Amino acid sequence: MSDKKKLIKSVFIGSLSGVLGCVILMCVFAVIMLTSGLLGSGLTEYIMIAVAALGALAGGFVSAKLNRGAGLVVGAITGGVMFILITIAGLSKGSESVTALTGIRAAAVILGGIAGGICGVKEKKAF
Repeated sequence: MSDKKKLIKSVFIGSLSGVLGCVILMCVFAVIMLTSGLLGSGLTEYIMIAVAALGALAGGFVSAKLNRGAGLVVGAITGGVMFILITIAGLSKGSESVTALTGIRAAAVILGGIAGGICGVKEKKAF
């Protein structure tokens, strides 16, 4: 398989797994917020940024493992794709607009993807 096809395939699978991780984490936080009432509604945006960054970390990790190299680049691309998917989903509601938090979310998701990509390339070596 050519390098471009391998990159596209790994980014696609990593992005989907990262978005799936985001959905699962969002469901967990929704249950926590509804049952305990400890987390205020003002924190929701910031929690969702953290959830998106954690999802991108998982997505970057998966894509770097599948690509078997170039973790920084693959993770950044995966984070960028995830940010675009999340932003399109948010803007499709019609009531949301691009704000300063959108830039913060972009930075968090891309940095999360980069961190996941770097961790996905590094391997533990047995003694």
